[in-house]
Amino acid sequence: MKIIVMGTNHAGTSFVRTLANLKKEHEITAYDKNTNISFLGCGIALWVSDEFEDSNGLFYSSPQELESMGINVKMEHEIIEVNSKEKFVMVKNLKTGEIFKDEFDKLIYSAGTWPIVPPIKGIDKGNIFLSKLFQHAQIIKKKAKDDSVKDVVVVGAGYIGIELVEAFAKAGKKVTLIDMANRVTPAYFDEEFTNPLQERMIKAGVELRMGETVKEFKGSENIEFVVTEKGEYKADLVILSIGFKPLTKLVEGQLELEQRSKSILVNEFQQTSNPDIYAIGDSASLMHNSTGKHSHVALATNAVKTGLVAAYHVAGIELPFPGVQGTSGINIFGCKYASTGISEAFCKKNNIEAKSVFWKDADRPEWMSSVEDVQIKIVYNPKTLRLLGAQIGSFGKNNHSEAIFMLSLAIQKGMTLPEIALIDVYFLPHYNKPFNFILQALLNGINKA
Repeated sequence: MKIIVMGTNHAGTSFVRTLANLKKEHEITAYDKNTNISFLGCGIALWVSDEFEDSNGLFYSSPQELESMGINVKMEHEIIEVNSKEKFVMVKNLKTGEIFKDEFDKLIYSAGTWPIVPPIKGIDKGNIFLSKLFQHAQIIKKKAKDDSVKDVVVVGAGYIGIELVEAFAKAGKKVTLIDMANRVTPAYFDEEFTNPLQERMIKAGVELRMGETVKEFKGSENIEFVVTEKGEYKADLVILSIGFKPLTKLVEGQLELEQRSKSILVNEFQQTSNPDIYAIGDSASLMHNSTGKHSHVALATNAVKTGLVAAYHVAGIELPFPGVQGTSGINIFGCKYASTGISEAFCKKNNIEAKSVFWKDADRPEWMSSVEDVQIKIVYNPKTLRLLGAQIGSFGKNNHSEAIFMLSLAIQKGMTLPEIALIDVYFLPHYNKPFNFILQALLNGINKA
C-alpha cells in the first residue's frame, strides 16, 4: 500500500512512527515544506525566557530518525495540489522548483495551521513577526537579547501571546498586550481566573490594552507605533499571535469541511468524507464532548492522538477517537491553571443552558505548613447535572492542575455531578482534605439543583 503523508509535525510524526512500527511493509512517503519536524511550539516562550539553553530540546524526532524507520522523507517539498478522485498529489521541490506527480492509495492530510495575519495597514513593516515555526523562535530569541529592543507589543491574548508577554517581561522589556477581547485567555477561563492573572500581569509591569483593535502599524521602514482606536503604543518589536486557521484550501470542494473554521470533518477513525483520505491534527474538526458538535480544537495532545488513531486504522486495527474536551493548562505569572470542557462565558455566548459553581479553599488541612489556596469552577447542565466544563487554579508552590484529568474523563463519559462526587479518591494531609476542593464544588452544585 502506498501512503502519502502531508506534513510531519506532531500529527504527521505520530502517524508515520506508529504505522512504521505496526506495518513495515507499507510504502510511506512524507512531504513537508519545512527543514525540521516535530517542533514543540509551546516551548518558544520557555526558550526565550532562558528556561533551557539547547534548542534541540524543542524537537523530539528528526528526518533522519524517520528515514531509519524506512520512511521516505522529503523535506522542503510542498504539496500544491490534491486530486482526491484520481488519488494523486502534485509536489513542488522548494529547493529546485521541480514539480512532479505522486500517486497514493491512502493520503494522510496533516497540513496543520498557519497564524492569522489580518490585512492591517503597515503590517509589512520591519520587526513584525509571527510565532509558529522554529525559524520564528530563533528570531524572537535574538530580539529578546537585543538591547535596542526596549518596547514590545504583543497582539493576541491567547496562550501563546501571554506566554511571550511573560518571556519579554522577564527579559526586561516594556511590554504592551493588545486584544479585541475584554480579557486575556477568554477561550479557556472565566473571570474568576482571568482577573487574578491580569492583576499579576499589571503588577509585573505589563500594559494591558484589552478591548482594543489594531488599526495600523506606523513607522518608516521598521515598526515604531501600534495604533488602535484608543491610542498609539510605542513598539520596537511586534509579535502577532492572533490565532490560527487550518490549511485546508487544497481540499475545499473535495472533502466535507466544518463551515466556521474550515477544518476537515472526520469520523472516529479520522477518515474524511473520502474514506481513503484521513485528516489528523489541526487539519481535522473533532467531536467536542461538551457540546456534541464538531469543533476545531488545535492542541498538540489531540494532534498526537489523532495521528495514532489514523495509523492504527490504516494498519487494520480499530482504535476509535473518543472526542475532545479541549483540555489545556498554563503556568504563567505564578498562576497554575487548567481547564477542560466549556466555560460559563462560552455557554452564555452560545445560548447553552448551564449553571456554575465557584469554590476557593485551602488545598489541605490548615494546620499543614505547606497549605495554600486552590480554586475551582465547574459548569454543568442544571436539568441533568451533567458536567460540561471545569477550571482549576493555584498560585503558590503547590500544583493541582493535573486534577483536571479526572474531570476531563468525566465529561468524556457524560458523568453527572453525583457520579463524580462519589468517585473513590484518597485523603492524605500532605496533599488534600477529606472534603477536598473538587468534592466541595460538586456538592454545592448538587445542592443548587
